[in-house]
Amino acid sequence: MRRIFAIRWIFVVLVVLVYPATVSYATIIAFYSDGVIQKGDTYGKVDVYDTPPAHTTVDMTGGQVNKPGMFTYDATTVNISGGYVNSLSTYGSSIVNILGGSVCDYGSYLISHDLSTVNLYEGGTLHGLSFGEFILQDSSVFNIYGGDALLFVMPFDFGVVNVYNGYIYGGIEPHEYSTINVYGGYIDVFGENILVPETAPVNIYGYGFDYEPEADWRYWDDPANGWWVSKLTGYGFNGTPIIYWGLPDPSTHPNIRLIPEPTTVMFLLAGAMFLVRKNSKPRKNEGR
Repeated sequence: MRRIFAIRWIFVVLVVLVYPATVSYATIIAFYSDGVIQKGDTYGKVDVYDTPPAHTTVDMTGGQVNKPGMFTYDATTVNISGGYVNSLSTYGSSIVNILGGSVCDYGSYLISHDLSTVNLYEGGTLHGLSFGEFILQDSSVFNIYGGDALLFVMPFDFGVVNVYNGYIYGGIEPHEYSTINVYGGYIDVFGENILVPETAPVNIYGYGFDYEPEADWRYWDDPANGWWVSKLTGYGFNGTPIIYWGLPDPSTHPNIRLIPEPTTVMFLLAGAMFLVRKNSKPRKNEGR
């Protein structure tokens, strides 16, 4: 049974604008137990904490969270199915599920820390475009089950990005010891091909892979001063198409692995065993 909605404190800041008669209200709110953000609610900052041993869940079905944005801590859970969040920062082992609404704005950011997790589902959108970034730090995780990630995704440290479906506008640029796992989905690239350090594994699971090193000619202003962008296509284990732009050649990068589906591996092993048995059988005419 959901615990009673509680707000530990609400802090209202009055900001006098250029015209003295005009005043705007920026509300800072902190949740320490279960609560709701709904249509008509407008906050400048939202903090979400646990009150041990209980864990806090906040459901956002509408409303607005403006700058500086939403901050989640401890082992809290935030479910966003509607509304607008300007920026998002996650800490601890908190989980943010984005099922609808809009998170991150043009030029804003999304930063995950520690062991926190952000899940993006069909219907959810991460905005930001060419000036928006999702930065994963520490051992945080970003799972993309659907929806649109319209920004640059950049995992650092031991951050993990798992792509099952959906669309990523600015590509995924791994750093340090981060990991990218792809099971399906469309991964675009805003500019040139990305760089993948040898310490950052990229695992792509599926079958029917085809890699084109020169798939598309792109340029900014002058067509003569452009560059080729690579393209990897294939299918995930469940048949979900995989389109991955801007990926370095897997044949020259051992840390970029194309991992076939289990049935394919079984057929290959069965075929190899058959050949071994066939070659090991003695022939009737041997010794004549």
